[in-house]
Order: sequence, then structure tokens, then C-alpha cells
Amino acid sequence: MKKRDLRVFLLLLLFPVILRIPAHAATVPYFTYSVDKPSAARGELVKLQINAGQVPDTAAGFRMRVGYHAAALSFVRTETSSQIKSGTMVTNSVSNPICSVYVCNVDQGTAPQLSGNIISFVFQVRDGAPSGDTVINAHIDEVCNYEAKQLDVDIEENLTVSIEPPEEEPSDEAALSRLAPYNGELVPEFSPDVYQYRLSVDYTVESVEFYARAEEGGTVKINRKSLFKPGTDTPIVATVTSADKANQVQYVVLVSRAERPVAAAGLSSGPPRSGEKASGPEKTNSNQAKLSEKRTAEMPAREDDFSAATEAENQAQPQTVQTAAQPYANTGYGGRNIYIIGNQMPVYVNGMLTAALCLMLGIALSLYLKIKPRQ
Repeated sequence: MKKRDLRVFLLLLLFPVILRIPAHAATVPYFTYSVDKPSAARGELVKLQINAGQVPDTAAGFRMRVGYHAAALSFVRTETSSQIKSGTMVTNSVSNPICSVYVCNVDQGTAPQLSGNIISFVFQVRDGAPSGDTVINAHIDEVCNYEAKQLDVDIEENLTVSIEPPEEEPSDEAALSRLAPYNGELVPEFSPDVYQYRLSVDYTVESVEFYARAEEGGTVKINRKSLFKPGTDTPIVATVTSADKANQVQYVVLVSRAERPVAAAGLSSGPPRSGEKASGPEKTNSNQAKLSEKRTAEMPAREDDFSAATEAENQAQPQTVQTAAQPYANTGYGGRNIYIIGNQMPVYVNGMLTAALCLMLGIALSLYLKIKPRQ
């Protein structure tokens, strides 16, 4: 019975201790940690954030230690909220882990209430950082209140940031994987290693466009699409730039535009060559010249014959063929041509006829009037 009573007595003594253990474990931490992003690429910034919760007994001082993998991250700076006054926190950024000590301004008489994000440790992912997870260790201890009483706060946590794999380096290759005209075919057939081509098109084609694609993410620019006049060659240049902008090459296509046919260019306006027969307007002009010469040779010299000839010409006028305003004058023949333009007599022929008429009238008047000789 005595041993049983001793056991009950010991259980009664330990009961308050057992009750206090879970109550202490359930206490909300004074500080919590977080990172601003779960993953980061090389060169990007990552922030370890220290957050404070509102508690009745405000911390007036504490020590903060942050450890990290130097092969993946480099420390940049600390950032503090307005609650951490200037000069109240000192940081040793050379060491790893980084060590910061905070002591509030004692001139205020009380410790300022800390809440939310109070401190951020800023890191940068190194250019040569290995891909995968990297760990940042955060640990706050040596926490005391304004009366310098040690508080039961000692919080440590590991936070993980994933380093993204590097992007592929841009290629330094400058080349075309394809070059094809929408009209015609290249000569020779396209090859990325051939940089000179010829292309023949009809004279009616005024512009040529190409489908061009660069290799390895490069870019291509074609300088023009319009062509020079028929019968000429037009160089068209496709300039390829590599993805890293370091190299350039040029593909040149010499586009030959065909000559314009004679029929499309129009009839020739020059005189017929020796041995060639006149045709079209030239033949008409020759016939009219001969007709004019014949009329001139048969021109009557008397007044009555002149009236008859004029009446005959007026009757034949509707049958006369109209000619161009500036008929072709063939200087390659020996005789002089007389042209009737627009159904009109030449000016000098009219003058000759008028002079003849005046002469005939003068003779008639001299015969009609008797002039007395002088005594």
C-alpha cells in the first residue's frame, strides 16, 4: 500500500508539468519567415522576409542569423520597414551566416510595436548557379523586452528556393534554311551554302517577293521587291542576322526581266529601209504625194478651166482620205513631194492661181479699154 501511495503522489506532482508542455508548444511564434518567390532564374533577386506578430510583450532587441549557399546566391542588402529606426540594427554582411543585431531606441521610453514584414534580406541568384533547390536558413534568438528580460523566443527555419535551369544561349549562326521566290525558280537550286542566284521573269512582272526563313532563331530582311525596267537586271539582297546579333551574311538574287516585244512596243515611225515596202500610213502618204504632183501638172492656166477644176475638186472632196496633222516627209527620194493636208490646196498653189487670174484680168481690161497713144 505504501508503494501505491507513492506512485499516486508522484503523478500528482508531475500533472502540472504535463499540462504546461502542450500549452507551451501551442504558443504562436513571435516571428515567421517567408520568401517572395518560390523559384528564380539566374540574375534575379530573391527576398527572405522576416515577419513579426503582435504580442503583448514587445521585443526590444534580438539577434538574426541568415545562412545561404554561396555557390547559388550572393547577398545584396537588407531592407527594413519604418518600424526599424535608422541606426537601431547593425548587420555583418561579410560573414556567412549573415548576422544582424537589433536594439530599439531607448530614448522613447518603450519599445515600438513590431508587426508585419519588418526586415528583408535580399539575395541575387548567381549566373553560374546550379539548377535545383537551394536552402536559406533563418534563425532569431536572444530576444528580450524593454526591461532587458529574456523572452522565450528561439525560432529557426529552412526555406527553399528553386533555381531555374538556364535558357539556351542564342545561336551565332547566320544562314537561311529556305529561300523561294513566288514567281519563277532560282538558278542554281537553293542551298544554305550558296549565296549567289539568278532568276528570270517575264517583262510584264514588275515586282518579285520571296519566302525566306533563317536558321537558329536568326532574322532575315529583304531590301526590295520592285524591279527595274524590262531588259535590265535587278539585284535583290536578303540579309540574315544571327540570333545573338553577332554575325551577318547576304544572299543575292539577280532578277533578269525580259525585253519588251516589238509588237508590244508599238510600230516604228522611221522611214522604210532600202528594199522594204512602205505600209500603213507611209504608203498612204506616198500615194497622196503622187496624186498632188499629178494635180499640179494638170493645173489649168485659164480662168474658165480654173473654175471647172475647182468645181471638180469640190465634188471629189468627200472621197479624200484624212491624214495625220504631221505627215512623214521622206527625204530619201529624189523628187519633191506636195502634200494635201486636211482637204486644202497648198498655199503657194493658191498664190500661183491668183497671180494668173490677175494677169488674165489685166490683159482683158487692156483689150477692152482703148488707150490713146501720146502725140
